[in-house]
Order: sequence, then C-alpha cells, then structure tokens
Amino acid sequence: MIWFFSFVIALLQAASSPAQVQLGTSVRPDTTTVGQHFIATVRVRVPLGTDVKFPLRPDTGARVDSAGSFVRTDSTIGGFTEATMNYVLAAWDTGSQRLGLDSVVIVTDGTERIAALNGFSVYVRSVLPLDTALRKPKPFRPIVAGTVINWIPWLIAAAILALLGLLVYAWRRWRRKATRGLTALQLAQREFARIDAERLVESGETERYAVEMVRVARAYLATTVPLLARSATTRELAVALHRTSAVPGDRLISILDETDLLKFARERSSVERAVAIGAEARRIVNETAAALAAANAAAREAANAAADRAAAASRSPASNPKADAA
Repeated sequence: MIWFFSFVIALLQAASSPAQVQLGTSVRPDTTTVGQHFIATVRVRVPLGTDVKFPLRPDTGARVDSAGSFVRTDSTIGGFTEATMNYVLAAWDTGSQRLGLDSVVIVTDGTERIAALNGFSVYVRSVLPLDTALRKPKPFRPIVAGTVINWIPWLIAAAILALLGLLVYAWRRWRRKATRGLTALQLAQREFARIDAERLVESGETERYAVEMVRVARAYLATTVPLLARSATTRELAVALHRTSAVPGDRLISILDETDLLKFARERSSVERAVAIGAEARRIVNETAAALAAANAAAREAANAAADRAAAASRSPASNPKADAA
C-alpha cells in the first residue's frame, strides 16, 4: 500500500486582513477496486478564530458514494487551527474517478472564502482479465413512464348502470306485487282499460290500438287455454282451436288475420274498424271466460255427483259383507 499526503498551498486574502490558509488532500489507498472502501482526507490549516465548513458527502454526479460516516478532528498548534475531515468512500466504476467533494468554505469575521478541491480523485483498477479491462458500463435506462388511467368516467358509468339496474328491479317487483292475487280475466280487463286510457284512437294511432287489444286477448287465451300457446302462429292457432269449444275460433282467427296485416304488411285501418277489432277482442275474452267458468262448474258438479254416488254405494246393504252373511 502506497501512502502519500501532498499539500497544495493556496493564499487567500480577506477583505480586512491577510490570512494564510494551507489545504491538503490525500487518498488511502491511492488505488482501489470497485466497491472497496477507501479513506479520503481533507486537511485545512487556518488562523485561530476561523471557521471551516467541509462538504458533507460527494455530489450525485460523481461515480463515488459514501460508504460510512465521516470523522472530523480539530487541533490548535501555534496560533493556527488544523481541521481534518476523513471520508469513507467507495467507487462503482473503473478508471480515474473524481471524488465529487465540493469546495471547503472558510469563514473569517463573517466573510466566506472558497477553497476548491479541484483534481481530488482516486484511481479504481479493474479486477477483470486484461482482455475485458476496457469494459464500459451500460448507460442508464430511461425512466419508464406509467400510463395514468382516469377512472372517474368508468366509476360514473358503473354507478349509472347500477342505478338503472335497481330501478328495473324495483319496477318489476312493483309490477309483480300489483298483479299478485288477480285472475287472468282481471289482468286482461285491466290491460283493456289501460289501452283505452291512452286514447290511441283519438290520437290517430288506430292500427296500434287494434294490435294492442288483440295482444291482450292472445295473452289471456295463452294463460287460460294451454292449447293456445303464445308462441304459436295464426295458422297454428287455427289448427289448435278445433280441439276446444271454449273459444270462438272463427272470430278469433279473423281479427288475428287483420292485425297480422296491420303489423307485418303495414296496412292502414279506419277508426271504425279499429274500434270494432278492440270490441271483438273484449267479447272473445269475456265469452271464453264465461265458457271456461261454465265448464269448470259442470266439472265440479260431475265430481260432486260422482262422490255422492260413491258414498251412497258404500252405505248400501249390498256392499256390506256382514249383512250378506246374515
């Protein structure tokens, strides 16, 4: 290990009176390797009463950084103060590296003077084989800028969708509650009344009035007569109507054919004909309801009569085995 300590004498003149300042630097060891700790010493000799401020650490532009705490010692010799600062440093690149220590500030009677530490460096040798001694470190990678996503519009859209979902749920719940306990005939009559309240005929929507009235009749028939499925076409209904006598089939097929032309062929309908189709749809619903009620009443009477006959047969003497034995 080679030790050296070289003093560079610089004369700094103050504004009030001349004062001699001696400054010296040293590096131990003078040659190091990457990551190895070394000590850089800065020694300043100034007259008594002079304040000395050393740099705290290397600047960020140097390829040398602090590797430990720094130690300062001050001593007085013959009217002078010797201030010594020892820095524990480490280099992270090879070659002659500047230590990056700023100038020493000397304060005398409130006046600051600068003692520059120019040329304060250390040599860092490579530990690689000779053929790779000229290795150069890779340059700094550019800063990766992350994409900032503005979540506020998405949150607003999600809140709107959630609100719409709640409104739809509340409406469907209210509708189920409003129709709970009503018969199919009562629901049909309520829908007929709602369509009349819209005053479609008076506003010129005669075709829509006829189509809506027939739609209510079809919904009622699909609910009460299993043969008349709502998904069936008019021709399929014509075939199914031959198997039931509760529905006036010819009249139903007639208004269905007319409304099919209104819906699919875009034909026009007069006010009188639209009103007649709506009245016919009402009559078909009422007549079907009456026929189904009569059929249900007849079925109940037949069931009651059969139950009475069975009860009477169970009470007759001919069906009592003990009476036959006697």
